[in-house]
Amino acid sequence: MIVLEPDENEILEEKSVMVQNGAKVEDGKLHVTNKRIIYEKLGVRKLRRAEASKIFLEIPMYDILNVSSAVPRMSLLTKKRLAIDYRKDGDMKTVEFEIKKPESIVDIIKNWATTSKREHEDRLKLEDQERFRRELEMAKAKASKSNVNVISFGRGGNQPSNTQQESHIEKSGKSNLPKPAEIVDICPECGSYVPEGSKFCPECGYKIKN
Repeated sequence: MIVLEPDENEILEEKSVMVQNGAKVEDGKLHVTNKRIIYEKLGVRKLRRAEASKIFLEIPMYDILNVSSAVPRMSLLTKKRLAIDYRKDGDMKTVEFEIKKPESIVDIIKNWATTSKREHEDRLKLEDQERFRRELEMAKAKASKSNVNVISFGRGGNQPSNTQQESHIEKSGKSNLPKPAEIVDICPECGSYVPEGSKFCPECGYKIKN
């Protein structure tokens, strides 16, 4: 039994044969939703035991590259097939399903695949932005803590205060904010971020002790 997500709707459910490289792979049931292509291997009852149904193949809509149908015009005995090209682990794979009317579902799958790709890309962008925001906050907190320790040990009168340093970080904005993973120190003179490998502060020219 296929369990759908709260915002997932089933578009097609049909018994079919799964084919790969021209050879029959499995008998089962094809499910098409607005989020996934699912092929279910149907359960069977044997003499002493029973095998439950299980998901044999699952393709997220955003991984679908192309959809087509093969509908022979001359032969009524030839099975009609729904062909799906999809991406998995960086490679393109193709799978076919024998169903009654593949041509009626092709455009529907293409539309949902396009929508799903756009939503997936937007979601990844938001995740990247949130990850960068957290890294930046951690870097600023680390810089602030490092500056407090320096002041506590009294390393010179021209050491910027916590407030001055954070103010400079805010003012410098994107122009002087390297990625958090590249930050190795904070300039003791002006409080700017100092990228990895730098011998001098990129803002004030202060010589960094390595």
